[in-house]
Amino acid sequence: MTTYYAIPCPDPLRDNFARLIDRLDQGSRDPLAPLLIEVANDYTDVIVQVMVLGNSEMMPHGSMARRVLEGVASIIKSTSHTMNRQVLHKMSNADMTPVANQIRARRLEAAGRTYISFVVPADLAATYRRCFVAIRQGDVSVQHEFMEAVLRFSRLAHQHFYVESMHSLKLGLIARKLVDIGGAGIEKASEAAIRKLIPGLNPEELLGFVDYLEPLFLDID
Repeated sequence: MTTYYAIPCPDPLRDNFARLIDRLDQGSRDPLAPLLIEVANDYTDVIVQVMVLGNSEMMPHGSMARRVLEGVASIIKSTSHTMNRQVLHKMSNADMTPVANQIRARRLEAAGRTYISFVVPADLAATYRRCFVAIRQGDVSVQHEFMEAVLRFSRLAHQHFYVESMHSLKLGLIARKLVDIGGAGIEKASEAAIRKLIPGLNPEELLGFVDYLEPLFLDID
């Protein structure tokens, strides 16, 4: 059995990505950079909505937890959109194939649905399951272990969703530096948010966090 972190892919993103791949495969001469930027931005927005803002919507308006999550979501989206515009806008169709392939590698088809996904290492999946069970039983002694699992998971998500896509591109020295700086900023903001958020959750909020997160882990034989 393999465990995936699987974000349901909205139909417009799925259709635009299929259109991009089809045109690349057909060797279209029409510039496809604008479509790739649209796909890349929507891809980022879906990930941020599910991984960050979805959790914030469970928190009371004005709460510290909600402000932290909304802040890190804003940083991730603005940084990623800036990187997408700066790096992709002059790219030829041939040069964009690697990033399209990276996005395609994150696509999972299961039970008639399309997901944006990556494989969760077996030991991390087991830790999550153990923490989910304990938190549902009211055992908050696992809160620190749960935070460490979320930190490790966040680093994996950053690697799969940002680093692999950006580093698949043939970039000049300046563009590569911009990408690396942007990535470091995203990773730092995410880690700081997790370290501030999870230890401050009360048992009810922690349970809500688990209720939201657990269905996103998909086991496939």
